[in-house]
Amino acid sequence: MGDAIAPRRYLLVTGEASGDLHAARLVRALRERGPCEVSGVAGPELRAAGVECLARAEELAMVGFSEVAARLPLLLRTRRRLLEAYDRVRPDAVVLVDYPGFNLRLGPELKRRGARVFYYIAPQVWAWHASRARAMSRWVDRLAVVFPFEEPLFRAAGVAATFVGHPLLDDLEPEVDEARFRAEVGAADGAPLLGLLPGSRPQEIARHAAPMLAAARALAAQRPGLVTLLALAPGLDAALAGAGASLDGVRVVHGRTRATQAFATACAVASGTATLETALFGTPQVVVYRTGRLNYAIARRLVKLSHIGLPNIVAGREVAPELVQDRLTPAALAAGLAPWFDDPAARATARAGLAIVRERLGGPGASVRAAELLDQVAA
Repeated sequence: MGDAIAPRRYLLVTGEASGDLHAARLVRALRERGPCEVSGVAGPELRAAGVECLARAEELAMVGFSEVAARLPLLLRTRRRLLEAYDRVRPDAVVLVDYPGFNLRLGPELKRRGARVFYYIAPQVWAWHASRARAMSRWVDRLAVVFPFEEPLFRAAGVAATFVGHPLLDDLEPEVDEARFRAEVGAADGAPLLGLLPGSRPQEIARHAAPMLAAARALAAQRPGLVTLLALAPGLDAALAGAGASLDGVRVVHGRTRATQAFATACAVASGTATLETALFGTPQVVVYRTGRLNYAIARRLVKLSHIGLPNIVAGREVAPELVQDRLTPAALAAGLAPWFDDPAARATARAGLAIVRERLGGPGASVRAAELLDQVAA
């Protein structure tokens, strides 16, 4: 009998909830191809997938430029720990997943130490600091991008980029069917549902919950049968309570975010991955975002895009209205949502506009295709 195949070794770094989820799918796809050992920065999904945790991703998550200073000691300790781990293990490849504020600084140092660097889910340098795309060509061996328009942009900058599809399409299903969901939330068959998705971080809850809930009250006052659902991410109950917004008449749901997105008549959604998920379900939505004034002032100087919502960026036009910063008021949000509850034709038009998002993202299998590319880098 021949010798057992030595496992491939990977150092993996991510720092956001969505990156943790997509990276865990990548790890599982890698293990289907052969034995491997993975260590690095890991959130709950990666830890559940058996990744050795050198630092907890949820402790590194940040929103906005102003939070970097507060987290700087932790970030520097984590960077030092990862560089020591690389020197000790000498993995076959380093896998960087999104999280650009950290990974765009870590990657070049790892390359200087001899690493083969695979970047999965490109940093959105096409939105700001386009020069960083050119800089990446010097230290990224392979870039797996999840939006089709990214491949030519990065290739033009000299980066070996390949569109693999979006990993959301690998497993985008509601947690339960509609009948069970309606029974759980006490909504009669046919009752209109308003979904509120204020974000996955305490700071987002603090800034979005109050205007969302006030808009919901205004809508419900004119539509007595309307059922409002606030989908809350794990660990954010205290943040919601601290937001000081009234929850009268609102059902807070846990573990049913995708059911809310799929079965709601319309949703108000904080800018981020959740907007893309909601669009893929075909549910009309208003994209909202509010941040600190310093963060917003910096972003306005750096960001070159006309839209912030991922559905609009993918579609190349506005398929979901956006209310950003001072434009996010209860009255404006209620006005944006109201037509979808009152006019079936408006709802159908919105759904038709969102269909282009799914068309442009291709089919499932992104995790498997990314694992194939990573195998080539590590070989």
